[in-house]
Amino acid sequence: MPSKASKFFALSPRERTLFLEAALQHFWAGLVLKIVPFRRIPRLFSDTRPEELPGLAAEDLYRQQQEVTGLITRAVRQAAYVSPWKNRCLVSSLAARCMLRRRKIFSQLSLGMARDKDGRAVAHAWIRAGDVEVVRKDGEYTELFLF
Repeated sequence: MPSKASKFFALSPRERTLFLEAALQHFWAGLVLKIVPFRRIPRLFSDTRPEELPGLAAEDLYRQQQEVTGLITRAVRQAAYVSPWKNRCLVSSLAARCMLRRRKIFSQLSLGMARDKDGRAVAHAWIRAGDVEVVRKDGEYTELFLF
């Protein structure tokens, strides 16, 4: 069974960089959630639709964004496994939002609720960038808040 270090060094340099960025973003987002009142989180992690970049055809831009979004998705999922926080879906969604926003890729972060088989309320956060679910919805959650 390969060690975590050998898995890390098997990644391409770009994937390693994205993984390290995702791990740092997980740590930062978790700290922010511990320190900042939750009502202020949407304002801190808001996203605005980016303006068109000059010189790129729409389909080329879309293709580039899809490629980068796929790499970010993988990095965020890998970093979630080393994250010390319990609420992985929310921390991962906020970390992904920061990474996407840095690259001027518009995303929509959703917060939702569902009931488990015992009738208890279960909260979940997921994020979508274009056609890609960076953090998956994975279930029948009622969307309560979108930002």
